[in-house]
Amino acid sequence: MQMIQTGDEGSAERRARVCLAAFSTTVLLSVVGFFAALGVLRSVDRLPPPPVSGTWCIDGRFVWLRDNPDWKNAALIGVGSSVTWRNLDFNVVRPEGGIINAAPCALTVNQTRYMTEFLLSRTSNAKTVMMVLAPRDFQGCSRNPTAFFDPDLVDQFIDRKLSNRLDRAWLRFRNFRLKDVFFHVLYAEERRSELQFDEFGSGPLVRDVPDAGYPVKPESGCYSELTGLATWLESKGIQFVAVTFPVMPGWAARHDRSRSIREQFRSAVASALAPTKAILVDGMTEWEVPDSAFTDPVHLQWAETAAFTRYVWKAAQQKGADLPRLKSEGK
Repeated sequence: MQMIQTGDEGSAERRARVCLAAFSTTVLLSVVGFFAALGVLRSVDRLPPPPVSGTWCIDGRFVWLRDNPDWKNAALIGVGSSVTWRNLDFNVVRPEGGIINAAPCALTVNQTRYMTEFLLSRTSNAKTVMMVLAPRDFQGCSRNPTAFFDPDLVDQFIDRKLSNRLDRAWLRFRNFRLKDVFFHVLYAEERRSELQFDEFGSGPLVRDVPDAGYPVKPESGCYSELTGLATWLESKGIQFVAVTFPVMPGWAARHDRSRSIREQFRSAVASALAPTKAILVDGMTEWEVPDSAFTDPVHLQWAETAAFTRYVWKAAQQKGADLPRLKSEGK
């Protein structure tokens, strides 16, 4: 028997088709507009690095790892936040066995543990891991996600397996963060000037006027992450050298006159590493320089980093660290 479609039913079906067509057109135009906007930003040199993690300076580090594949053969690897990235000048060291600084920016210690395990699981010759620590690295573990990037995606990116246009386009779409793109458009020149790497992967930083920074409050729960990192490295037979960062006098005078933050931090770091064979260098009390030596409370002016790195080397060696020789030591 033939079904007779009423006027209301036919009208409803037509409306459904119109809505579906309108929705599909909107999606298509949105996608086209999205990639057209990226094309415009690329043409005016305002496009941030491929958003592997979605944070521009971390993505810049992944670009460096992609472009410098020899990091997988390095014997000594620097890890951590920008406190490691910007404060170690490996030019003062004889590059015996290979030395690289793989630290990005803005990581808390739980994220450093995650990234270190990722990196070391992909190296073939790692013997030593070095990390420079500041109280700021221990603030925010509870709110900052530990697994802050997709390891499979990063593997594909640094191994150049995202080579065709469709893969690169999907990466831009998948990890798109409007806020990061917006700020990159506004501050592209400043970001590019600060996202510089030397031959070892360290990030030179110079500022005319030091910034005294802000108060910090390390979280007690973060220190177990440091213990976990040291324990994991020890289980792999990898030497761990941890260095507390020097104190900027201007920051201390403004935000820690009682010295309580510093003393609690030093004590907590020492306690966290005590159950392990990690070597701890106390730069916080042993390395004293004026405010002019700093760009801010967690970064030295680049000209100061060579002397600081020599200090770290000698202090660690006195505590039994097996490190490459300094160039100043001669043959």
